[in-house]
Amino acid sequence: MAQLRLRKHDLQWRAVEGEIVALDVRGSQYLGVNDSGASLWDMLAAGTTRDALAERLAGDHGLDLEIARAHVDAFVDQLRAQDLIEADG
Repeated sequence: MAQLRLRKHDLQWRAVEGEIVALDVRGSQYLGVNDSGASLWDMLAAGTTRDALAERLAGDHGLDLEIARAHVDAFVDQLRAQDLIEADG
């Protein structure tokens, strides 16, 4: 199963009031991540799988697992589109 991980270089972030504020240093662009995404951010920083992210989201927010998977896919797709995430395997 593919490991998902936030890009290690030129990406900085801070947790602010339950949300994430990130700076892509390469393009000098800011990204705000809401509380749902923030609950997944630490897992993405360490490296994780889609299923683990979905299980966390479902558990933290009381979602059906299939709905959580769809939300995780959309979130990861957004991060990939901004070149903030990489996949291993």
